[in-house]
Amino acid sequence: MLKYLENEKGDSNIVGFIVVSPVLLWFFVYIIFGGSFLLDINKMTTVVNKSLDKALVEGQYTVELKQKLKSELIDYGFEEGNLEISITPSSAGDNDNSTYGIRGELIEVRVLYNKPHPFYYLNFKAGGEGKYYVGVKIQGMSEKW
Repeated sequence: MLKYLENEKGDSNIVGFIVVSPVLLWFFVYIIFGGSFLLDINKMTTVVNKSLDKALVEGQYTVELKQKLKSELIDYGFEEGNLEISITPSSAGDNDNSTYGIRGELIEVRVLYNKPHPFYYLNFKAGGEGKYYVGVKIQGMSEKW
């Protein structure tokens, strides 16, 4: 390697490689973590959408359904302490299984993972932490009579 560095013929292939390789490495890692961020959003959307479909038929998020939603998200790697789940209206999200949203009433569920994705650090913390939280908001109309 010293032979190439001490070469005075103007052969700068190794120097060019040393300069360009960190940029290329960062670019490939950036693509991988960006894809991982989108996959995490997709995983969360799938789980929440599946649970909302069941909740719309019931007219509410039952205690069991909320627990199942939380456990599925934990199984996908989201930590329970950082999960924030909010359901509106309150009659559809309270812990009373006898109250529900009437037919045609809009039920909304918001799930937010309050921890920035590693993609945030790869972007040199640009845009603020909240921009890199994995979250989803889905709405639907109650089908319960």
